[in-house]
Amino acid sequence: MSEFRRSWQLLLGSFIGIATGVSSLYFYSLGVFLKPVAAEFGWSRGAASLGPLVGTLGAAIAAAPTGRLMDRIGPVRTALVAMALLALSFAALGVMTKGLAAFLALSFFLSLITIGSTPLSYTRLIVGAFDRHRGIALGVTLAATGVGAALIPTLLSPYISVHGWRAGYMLLASVVVIAIPIVAVLLRQHGEPQIARPALLPLSTVIEQPAFQLLGIVFLLAAIGVLGTVVHFPALLSDAGLSPQHAGTIVGSIGVSVIVGRGIAGLLLDRVPAAYVAASFFAVSAGGLLLLAVGGVQFALPGALVLGLSAGAEIDLVAFLVSRLFQPSVYGTAYGGIYALFLLGGALGPAIMGTLFDLTGSYRLPLLVASLCLAAAATLSLRITRLLIHEAGFRG
Repeated sequence: MSEFRRSWQLLLGSFIGIATGVSSLYFYSLGVFLKPVAAEFGWSRGAASLGPLVGTLGAAIAAAPTGRLMDRIGPVRTALVAMALLALSFAALGVMTKGLAAFLALSFFLSLITIGSTPLSYTRLIVGAFDRHRGIALGVTLAATGVGAALIPTLLSPYISVHGWRAGYMLLASVVVIAIPIVAVLLRQHGEPQIARPALLPLSTVIEQPAFQLLGIVFLLAAIGVLGTVVHFPALLSDAGLSPQHAGTIVGSIGVSVIVGRGIAGLLLDRVPAAYVAASFFAVSAGGLLLLAVGGVQFALPGALVLGLSAGAEIDLVAFLVSRLFQPSVYGTAYGGIYALFLLGGALGPAIMGTLFDLTGSYRLPLLVASLCLAAAATLSLRITRLLIHEAGFRG
């Protein structure tokens, strides 16, 4: 366990950074803000879902360029600048949102300029410091998003019901401001990973690799199913008549399951072929959403738990597979490109579910579509082992 003794500050700093980054605070608060913002301005559920759509599209656009920038200047500086921009962006959403156009523009720019606060930066630090225990180190670090997923709906929903959604955004900004100096001290003490930085490969060269294309499709489909459902879960429960406190507790269980999923995925990735890990997580979540679609809100808690498992495993899988299939010097470029497709799925998922809800007045069809996307991702995941063996000489 010498890797953990040597790099505990890196693990802690990365954990705090991810927990207070855009992929945690912003994404897992989207569902909490959905109904109160829509209610104040009189938007439909589909119109309100455009916020997550344009926001995630902004992140998707920025992911690959930010990854390439990180390959040049290092992940620590990339992460800290992005955290500062995230705090400013939350404050802007709370103060400057006056209508749909302003809300969409602010959501877009928030995601565009804060992508460096996602696991993109922190996983580069982890894979540089860990080899033998890389899977579990990624699982421990990325469990931070599970903390956000568990705490944000549970704490933020009652806060917004009392103080309003604008105050909710200011609270998120304050959390990031407090976290920045803590993360800076921990990461600076560990230092940047020492890697050779040759001339970067053209992005087109990376995109043309079969590994990039397969991983991109798998995580695009998985994100549509998982992230689309997560965003609409609070509204789904509220429509069923659950109180904000009860709904917040169930949605918060997604976060608990995310943490469990991170840990299980981390342990398995160091021991079991990655293709089987991915396929298993996605297949279980597909079955859970199918059960929720057919059985109704009585299966909300099991549905939330299996959803969290895949949400927990996804980014572990992306980071682990990219680190095995691509050279360290292009980690940011490859991860950023695949993460862009993952985010594109995260943008399309909420919009698709919101539109289908508006058309049918129910979440049954949206849940069925999400289940089909996860089933397809599970099936395609089984091809990953062959790529790992053929292109990287790594078994699973």
